[in-house]
Amino acid sequence: MSLNPNLTYFVERLQGVSTNTFRLETQNRTNAVQNDIVSFDLPSNAILNLRSLKVWCNANCTGAGGGAAAGARLPPIDDLVERVEVSVGGIILSQGTNFQNVLNEAFQATQVQHTDSAVGHPEYVRARSYVDGSVLAGTANEAYAAGASPRFCIQKFHGFLASADPKLLDTSLIPDIRVRLYMASDNVLTTSVGTAMGSAAAIVGPPAFEAGFARAGGAADGRYQLTDLHATIEAIGLASSEYDQMLSAQMSAQGFLEIPYKGYTAFQETHTGATRFTVSTQSLDRVWVTWRQTLFNNQQPPVIVNGYKTEGAYINGAHLAAGAAVTGTSIDLGLPQYDVGGVLGTNSEKYKSQYFNFAAPQLNTTMQLQLNGAYMPQFQATMGDVYGITRNSLPGGRDAKDMSLDQYLNNYCVQCFRLNLPDSEYSRSISGLDTRAVNLQGIVNTQNFAAVGGRDNRAINIWTEQTEVLRVGAGRAIEVIS
Repeated sequence: MSLNPNLTYFVERLQGVSTNTFRLETQNRTNAVQNDIVSFDLPSNAILNLRSLKVWCNANCTGAGGGAAAGARLPPIDDLVERVEVSVGGIILSQGTNFQNVLNEAFQATQVQHTDSAVGHPEYVRARSYVDGSVLAGTANEAYAAGASPRFCIQKFHGFLASADPKLLDTSLIPDIRVRLYMASDNVLTTSVGTAMGSAAAIVGPPAFEAGFARAGGAADGRYQLTDLHATIEAIGLASSEYDQMLSAQMSAQGFLEIPYKGYTAFQETHTGATRFTVSTQSLDRVWVTWRQTLFNNQQPPVIVNGYKTEGAYINGAHLAAGAAVTGTSIDLGLPQYDVGGVLGTNSEKYKSQYFNFAAPQLNTTMQLQLNGAYMPQFQATMGDVYGITRNSLPGGRDAKDMSLDQYLNNYCVQCFRLNLPDSEYSRSISGLDTRAVNLQGIVNTQNFAAVGGRDNRAINIWTEQTEVLRVGAGRAIEVIS
């Protein structure tokens, strides 16, 4: 008989546990720019904590030609990676999803998933960097002095690295693991070229930092570069033989070990009313949908998140005296859009890249998911309805992000439809929709969809989330069941 954990009084003791952290050098390059591939191998014959994997780097922005002023700004550092591929013994285990950085932001828009405030670069810099306190005057690019220790860390990896269960992987059981990072294009940056941004030292009038769609269709001006690339990962040592005995017993009884993990397949189209996608999988767990302006791939100024302070939030104290020189310390005089008190934590400035801004096609648009002729939900759902479905569909243990309805419709418009049992991924259960026999045909259908009122046809991103299994046999034999 087993008791509820709240009623138990025993502890389990495992002797001879040790931990250490290893540095992993990249295989092909220590610097990277847009569209580059960065590769490194994970240690073999070790028990690795996959969730501890981090890729360290320095990051800088330049303008076109290597130095021209572009007012270029970095996004969260994780968003500089477009795709993560994991291969085992040369066999692709997890091909990774295209637009992983967009999926990062979709998760961030719906769930409380904190980006590391010290090394993750979670907020966009305007006039003074919170990384090192440096002042970015005028249209200066966000750049940091060379030779310093790595300031930034990439640590959000979807797919196998982020979801393999157990997260402590014994690499002696499988062939060598190689990780490839496919870097994003420069269009993930923001640029305010052509605007007169205010600086922290001297601000005259509203400092034009964001400018809506003023540069729609323009060429990219900002560039980014990562330097001093390397990775770190934690390894676990066990002096006790109990672990080996357990693996041996399970291998003898079953003939193999099973490691479930999440896989994602991405689709991107220009949505005009109905967008199709297909997937063949043993367990379709969720369908994620985001909406972006069709010109998202053109580098543009930052987009302010609705409700937060807008341009003009700061003014120099000396500016209050008529004819006085604009010098000295700036003071905060701006008001948030919603209320003087800054409801929902809006008593600050907050920006997003147009590349990662999710806005509903129209405020009265309704939508419905069609899966091989079956409808989900059973009615044309308003954006409010779908918001409720999304909150009910989030992975267990993840708190929904606090936001206003205004912010959801204009900045965080992400939809999630769950097809598996609640929390099944946390109990090593496969319960999603099996589509292998039929090769599921999916459609995202909308009504009241029109390119009016300043909103164009939306670029739609769709991800299917499925459970895949790495089956490990004797002699390092592996099989991927998708």
